[in-house]
Amino acid sequence: MTVQKLKDLINRNEDITIIDIRETYEFEDGAICELNIPLDQFLTRINEIPKEKPVLLYCKSGKRSQSLKYMIEKIHSFNNLHHLEGGFQKWQDEFATK
Repeated sequence: MTVQKLKDLINRNEDITIIDIRETYEFEDGAICELNIPLDQFLTRINEIPKEKPVLLYCKSGKRSQSLKYMIEKIHSFNNLHHLEGGFQKWQDEFATK
């Protein structure tokens, strides 16, 4: 998912769960959402991930979230996952000064 598409969904108050998978110290420096499940905790907290509505995963650059999305889809049969292309870094580049 692009940062612009996510911004549009947020502006329209769409029902989407956004999960920051960065480490806690990264999350504390700024985030798009309120839910932080660091990558190393994700599999033990998989029951917190809804299957009935869209879920967006993001990290700093999009690489960790893309890999995690692929893995969770294969192992746990999720079909509602998205990842943020370019991650939090792209989000900040597009919207932090606007």
